[in-house]
Amino acid sequence: MRLIKFIFSITVIAALAAAIIFLCFYIHSLLPVAAAVALAYTLSVIAAVCLLTGESPADFKCAWLTVIVALPVAGAALYFLSYFSRTHKRSAQPAMPVTGCDGYEYFSDGSTYLKRLETLISSAKKSVYLEYYIISKGHIWGAIYRQLLNARARGVEVKIIYDGLGSALRAPIKDFKRLKRAGAQIKVFNKLLPLPVSRLNFRDHRKIAAIDGDAVFLGGVNIADEYANLCSPHGYWKDGGGLFFGEIAAVYSAVFLKAFDGKERDYPHTMREVTAKLRVLPVADEPVLLGSVCEDYLAAAIYSAKRRVYIFTPYLCMGDKLGDALEFAARQGVDVKIIIPHIPDKKLTYAITLTYCARLVERGAKIYTYTPGFMHFKGVMCDDGVLLGSYNFDFRSMRLNYECGIWGGGALAEDAVRDFEACLAVSEKLKQKKKCAIIRILSRLLYLFAPLV
Repeated sequence: MRLIKFIFSITVIAALAAAIIFLCFYIHSLLPVAAAVALAYTLSVIAAVCLLTGESPADFKCAWLTVIVALPVAGAALYFLSYFSRTHKRSAQPAMPVTGCDGYEYFSDGSTYLKRLETLISSAKKSVYLEYYIISKGHIWGAIYRQLLNARARGVEVKIIYDGLGSALRAPIKDFKRLKRAGAQIKVFNKLLPLPVSRLNFRDHRKIAAIDGDAVFLGGVNIADEYANLCSPHGYWKDGGGLFFGEIAAVYSAVFLKAFDGKERDYPHTMREVTAKLRVLPVADEPVLLGSVCEDYLAAAIYSAKRRVYIFTPYLCMGDKLGDALEFAARQGVDVKIIIPHIPDKKLTYAITLTYCARLVERGAKIYTYTPGFMHFKGVMCDDGVLLGSYNFDFRSMRLNYECGIWGGGALAEDAVRDFEACLAVSEKLKQKKKCAIIRILSRLLYLFAPLV
């Protein structure tokens, strides 16, 4: 059957080419039109060949191929523009070693997380490193800003990275200028520039706050009022994360500094067996085309799960690797439960999420919507392990964003499971939704152009 389809496709292409050549010979007025068609066809074929022979993942190729086929000239031009503007320094983040954690605090809401962050900054003695997708003007930033000024007055080193798109039109520019005058160092990740020279699609989605190299905050919380529910654009905003002490903080200080100045640093790797109460695995990714450390870890954990796979996520638009793993787990009788928002923040993204949910429900997974409002918490629990951090369960987090997280077990996983079950108690089961082929195709385009929608 495949051979017949291939022969038919070749025959149709040859017939079209012959028809164009015939018309050009006998109707000379069509020559310019035919030349334009031939040029567009040739450009699209070259782009498709370059794409298919490259080392990009299958999801990436599928998305770009859709664009090239749908827009023969513009799609090919976009692809080549993207190709030549790519940096060749991007490479897969190497897996980091298992690290010691002397203790942790688990936050099931953003308000507690942000108050604790303010407290630790107020007592910082050496350094404060902040790396956030969103830093927004408001009450929360105002409180942290005052503590940062006080820290600089005490001689504490202050460095900040914020994302140029995530914080667009929201960043407290005047406050940043005053902090710089006080000696703080502040950088914008990928400023918004004209498309030909911008790297708009690659975003810094991390949420890191490293204090004195001894404590680090990780999770889904950004520095903005909605994360503490001081404003409610989408109902109750469910978020959280963790504060981790010990060697893990030194690791993430190194991760931050590499992002800040681009210099490679050795990660601490001496396990303090006596003092470390918990062994954890740091996970960090940069936007790469050759794979994702987090995606590989998650796929392996889901495939090996025997009892449960619980997922908090605001967006469910995963690639084939994680999609196949979840379907396999559900078919094997593993308790696969996923909580998504009840009130979305982006309607198009939510429509795509529902399409992926429909496929998973057909295969035995259970999907729930968080009825109080918007689920922004990010966590995956597989049996007795948990991943917490900035990763959404979607294409962008696994392939195009700078992300980070922490994989742990023991009490940390138990805290996450309890939090999940508490959210489950106020969630309702998603009603079966029909899969939509058009939305499914759009999901591939979202993979490429999500920052624009």
